[in-house]
Amino acid sequence: MTLAILTPSYAPDFDSFSALHRSVLEFTDPAVLHYVVVPDEDLPLFATIRSSRMVLVGYRALLPRTFVSTAWFAHAVARIPRVPRGARFIAVNTRRPWPPLRGWLLQQIVKLSMAMRAECDTVLVIDSDAQLIRPVAEGTFSSGAAVRFYRKPAAITAEMTGHVEWHAAARRMLGVAPGGPPPYADPIGSLISWDPDVVRLCTARLADVSGRAWETAVSREWEFSEYVLYGEYLAEFGTERQLSFVADRTLCHSHWDPHPLDLERAAEFVESIHPDDIAVHVQSNSHTPPEVLRFIRSAVQ
Repeated sequence: MTLAILTPSYAPDFDSFSALHRSVLEFTDPAVLHYVVVPDEDLPLFATIRSSRMVLVGYRALLPRTFVSTAWFAHAVARIPRVPRGARFIAVNTRRPWPPLRGWLLQQIVKLSMAMRAECDTVLVIDSDAQLIRPVAEGTFSSGAAVRFYRKPAAITAEMTGHVEWHAAARRMLGVAPGGPPPYADPIGSLISWDPDVVRLCTARLADVSGRAWETAVSREWEFSEYVLYGEYLAEFGTERQLSFVADRTLCHSHWDPHPLDLERAAEFVESIHPDDIAVHVQSNSHTPPEVLRFIRSAVQ
């Protein structure tokens, strides 16, 4: 089965993405392409990475014509002190102008759209602030005709209110009954493999249930997770073959804590990497200092 890497990114994560792409070149087969999807205004910056294995795609190429950019508004709002990030709307769907689209939601739409278009059997979605540290071996993310499906049982608890809302939204959008009270299985991670055929079937289901283009169905949502949507689709509609390779580890050692790592905690982070992990991830929102990130990258090389 053929493999491709998919990473949504943007200008503030350029340095992190550059390190990720270097690791893709080092730890994947030369035939593996790395698709990077960025806002159109960031295309010139990412084009400075001259790599025959990187496929650079702007948002505009992946969105319906009815999606109109309001990035100018988001940039203006960002300069206003204490305005929440959720108010930085970067696009409007002219078919349904309310609610306008936040950058986080638009990124999920283009991620799904690119996964449907990738010319491969397996799409490995890797966050821009992650980095491969070991070779991606044949069979790591596919087994026979099945793509590895990460799903950690009972990991979404009632206290994780955002995740619970994503779960409820996914099931409603798919036209299936609510899943009952939590806990729920968690399909979210910073390194997740998708089957492009499943993504196409999932988005077709959204269109059938909503009676609209799937992008419009997603754009209506305030709380949404593409990973939860994919996971709930497979859980409800997956075939025996598609569900034959289920795993409860992401193979990526992550720092999800919003607090930054210092050098001492970074050393502990490196020491706790599992022998099977093939990637590390330090969430950009943790605002971990660049020198600490450089220490982690050098320590895992």
